[in-house]
Amino acid sequence: MTLGALRVGGSMASYNVKALGVYNEHLDQVGDTLLVEDGIIKGPGTASYAKDINVEGYVTPAFVDAHLHISWLGLALRGVDLTKAQSPEALARSLARSRGEIAYGRGWDQERFRPRGALPSRRLLDQYVPGRPSIAVRTCGHMAVLNTLALETTGVHRMFPGLVDPETGVAKEDAVFAAVELLFEKVDLTSMVRKALVEVRKNGIAGVSSMACPVGEARALAALERRGDLGVRVACYPREHHLEAAASLLGDGRMARVVGVKDFADGSLGARTAYLGEDYNDDPGNRGLRLLDSRDIVGLARRVLDKGLRLAIHAIGDAAIEHVIEAYEEVGIGEGGRIEHASIAPPKLIERLAGLDSFVVVQPHFRVSDWWVEDRLGQERARWAYPFKTMARAGVKLALSTDAPVETLDPLETIRAAESRCVEPACRAEEALSRKEVFYYYTRASALASGGPVAGLGSLEKGSPAELIWFREDPASSSELGPPMWVLGN
Repeated sequence: MTLGALRVGGSMASYNVKALGVYNEHLDQVGDTLLVEDGIIKGPGTASYAKDINVEGYVTPAFVDAHLHISWLGLALRGVDLTKAQSPEALARSLARSRGEIAYGRGWDQERFRPRGALPSRRLLDQYVPGRPSIAVRTCGHMAVLNTLALETTGVHRMFPGLVDPETGVAKEDAVFAAVELLFEKVDLTSMVRKALVEVRKNGIAGVSSMACPVGEARALAALERRGDLGVRVACYPREHHLEAAASLLGDGRMARVVGVKDFADGSLGARTAYLGEDYNDDPGNRGLRLLDSRDIVGLARRVLDKGLRLAIHAIGDAAIEHVIEAYEEVGIGEGGRIEHASIAPPKLIERLAGLDSFVVVQPHFRVSDWWVEDRLGQERARWAYPFKTMARAGVKLALSTDAPVETLDPLETIRAAESRCVEPACRAEEALSRKEVFYYYTRASALASGGPVAGLGSLEKGSPAELIWFREDPASSSELGPPMWVLGN
């Protein structure tokens, strides 16, 4: 998606933004003129300054993405796109076209392969990509296949014997994260992080929560902030073992700093590692992986809260969500806690989620990518996959995100999926969010869920940063929106 930018800065300290309509985060029209001074919103009103910025459309706060992965997005932009691979062999041929000392690709889904469900193997990658380490990461990021040289270089099969099959080269969960980090530890991430942030801003997004933000990413963010070259506000959520180093690197940054800690209670549905209350419908005897239980989360929460930070726990399966809820209830974590994904949430869990006062950060486009969800869960349980409207009605504090590069960064695709304007089984009409709900969850709510330098975004309140986008179509009444365009930027 290409954005048109009208960047305003320098001597233009005060100006009137004039538009066909100005909408706040609730998509309530507050007038047609917005006053901005020194990059800060002074509120709607009549023209007060000498300079006008005329917009031929409708102005809203910029989007905030409450859960993505900046360094992984940068790697995806650098590597080979494997989303269209229709067989393990096609995947290997595509990976062979990668450049650099390490062959890296991402985006494959075994459910799209012929034969369906076939997994690529270490020996297949050895055949097509000899002489350099190679890794092909599944679209969800929770499964990958490594060739022999990548296994030998990283040693993840020895570090995580239960998560790596050395015969096939298939790795899961922490073994995947460690393999990518080890393979690219000597690569200067600054250029890749900057490329990712440029892409984020191109999509009308002014702030993000970067999840599992590793030390190399923190170092790159700090370098870019010193150069005044970030362009996007970043709330960094490293794993606990990276916390001290990441916090030291970012310090009290104005645009990027450590806000909390991220960890995983389970894996993904695509990799069949999400932790379910009952067996997978298409894999009897398997309930997925429980990576943390409630006692683990209680201990982690207390350590994190004692540092004045937030805790974000990844939980996709219903059994994993229940462990997080139990821990958060015991600690009384409230706004200090987040639950990431909460994909399989039956009514009894939704009621408890609503009582937590913690943000639940969901990814609408999972509805599209998980077109096989009924195969995984069976028709009965699949009814409670991505129940956004039920959550909203119950009072769950929702925030929206993409999980990029797991899903597309395009906010228009996220909006369509949130509104159930898609044909996949999980796109149920009864679970569609309204446009007003979507905009609030994708602006102000996501800013509040992110915290830190992102917390002030997503609003037209006096004193908020003037991060504004506009649409040619009226966002309150048009079913289809064109790409957002920046009104002004920092």
